[in-house]
Amino acid sequence: MRRLPGALAGLLLVLAGCGVQSANQPQPGVTPGGSGPETGAVASGANSAASQAPEATAATPGEVAEEQQFTLDDVAEFDDGLMIEVAGTVADRASKTDRGAEATNGQIVIASIRIENKSKKPYDAENVLIAAKYGEDKDAQIIIDKTDELQSGFNGKIKPKDEGIATVGFAVPWKELKKVTIIVDPNDDVHEAISFSGRVHRE
Repeated sequence: MRRLPGALAGLLLVLAGCGVQSANQPQPGVTPGGSGPETGAVASGANSAASQAPEATAATPGEVAEEQQFTLDDVAEFDDGLMIEVAGTVADRASKTDRGAEATNGQIVIASIRIENKSKKPYDAENVLIAAKYGEDKDAQIIIDKTDELQSGFNGKIKPKDEGIATVGFAVPWKELKKVTIIVDPNDDVHEAISFSGRVHRE
C-alpha cells in the first residue's frame, strides 16, 4: 500500500468483526476496530434507527447525522451486510506526481477506506463519495495523483463476500492532525453517510 508504514499496511489484512442491528432500513452498528464478535451483537452505545439517507451531489458527500459519526478505530456495518471502515491513516508528504496540496506545503493525510460486502448481491461501489475535514470543520482538498496510487474513490462492483479498498489522499496541515474526519457516503437511497474522526499520526 502506497507509503503506509508496515503496521498500517498490515492492518488492511485484518478483518475486524462487527455487530448488526435490525431495522426496516439498513443502518450501521459500531464495533471497536481490531476485534469483536463476528455477528449478532453491537458495542454498547451503538446507533439508534437510521433515517432516510440524505441526498448528495455527484461530488459532495451528504451531511452526516450525529448518530452516524464514529471514531477512526470503529467498524460500521449496515444491517444489509455492507461494512465500512477506515483501515489505516498516516500523515505524509505529497509526492512529485501529486496535485492539490499546494496550500498545505505538501502536507497530506492518506487514508485507506475498506468496504466489505457481506450480502448476497454485488454492491456497486463506484458511486461512493469520500471526503475529509480537519480542525473546526475545515474541508480538506482531495489529492490528485497522476500515477493513480492515490484514488478518488472505488471502481466498479464489489462481489458478495468480497471487499474493496480505496486509498485516498487529502491536503491536511500537520498542525491539524489532532482531529481529522473521513466521510464516506454510499450515495444511494439505502445507506446513510457516515464519518470516522480521530488523531492521525505522522509516519
